[in-house]
Amino acid sequence: MAAYRAFFGHVDQFPPGAHFESRQAVKDAKLHKEREAGISWGLDSDGVRAADAIVLNQGYEDDLDNWDEVVYTGAGGRDRNTGRQIEDQTWENRGNAGLRRSRISANPIRVIRGSEGERDYSPASGYRYDGLYEIAEEWTEVGKAGFRICRFRLRRLPAETQELTPIEQQLREALDQQGQGAADQSSADAPEVATRRRKTTVERIVRDTAVVRRVKGWHEYTCQICGLALTVGAEGKSYAEGAHIQALGGSAGGPDVEGNVLCLCPNCHVRLDRGALFLTDDLHVVDRYAEGLTPRSVPLRTVERHRIRKRFLRAHRRFWRISETDH
Repeated sequence: MAAYRAFFGHVDQFPPGAHFESRQAVKDAKLHKEREAGISWGLDSDGVRAADAIVLNQGYEDDLDNWDEVVYTGAGGRDRNTGRQIEDQTWENRGNAGLRRSRISANPIRVIRGSEGERDYSPASGYRYDGLYEIAEEWTEVGKAGFRICRFRLRRLPAETQELTPIEQQLREALDQQGQGAADQSSADAPEVATRRRKTTVERIVRDTAVVRRVKGWHEYTCQICGLALTVGAEGKSYAEGAHIQALGGSAGGPDVEGNVLCLCPNCHVRLDRGALFLTDDLHVVDRYAEGLTPRSVPLRTVERHRIRKRFLRAHRRFWRISETDH
């Protein structure tokens, strides 16, 4: 029975943004118990069936994925050969019952997106673990195919409250201890300096997500705007920053997905964040304050597997109130 125990939260060393080539790899990582089914479930501490993960990947036609909020269609009622809905779904289905139990018990759900899901939020290939969601509600309704379906509304847990993986938690504790030692050695008249340094160091490491690291690797740590490839430190390590086109955080914040991230040098990163640079839909970078010999527009450096989405470019322009005449 141990093989069917549900596990809630992050798994081992896999943080949000971790990428996998196949469903089998997702299963081997123990993020999801099934190789084909969309709902992963097991027995909770009370011995009751409860869901712990779902996959979004060309599922039911009624599914809606808006990143922060997902309206997910339950399991059952499909023809195994054609995939078409041929009968009503019920709460007796194991997956549906498991999701309902996790809603009642407030269990977090791991969400994995596949390449056949919503284009703006899905990886270009394979599967990506996108963190923890809560189930806000469930209900039944008649779906597009004319049959009754079970529906679940999931909301992504806020970035600042996403639980750290066990390895990340150990790292944070180690940095906290290191920072505390630095604070203890600081002069009594400047304790806030050491405290601020400690908090900043932890935040910097946690924010350099798996998605950001992947994008920087694709571009070999070379700025997509100016072409600068920085090396830092005595060992000459490559350095670049992951810049979110539609900034993270807030009610209108963007997602931490590859299509919303650029690999930039620190200078171009700051200028993008402050609205001095923006991107057109055809992936040209416009310098709003170009003077002299500085070109006003240059093409963004791209690689085939990095698919930048227009919705994030447009959100960035809306935020900075950039009109068509500015292009």
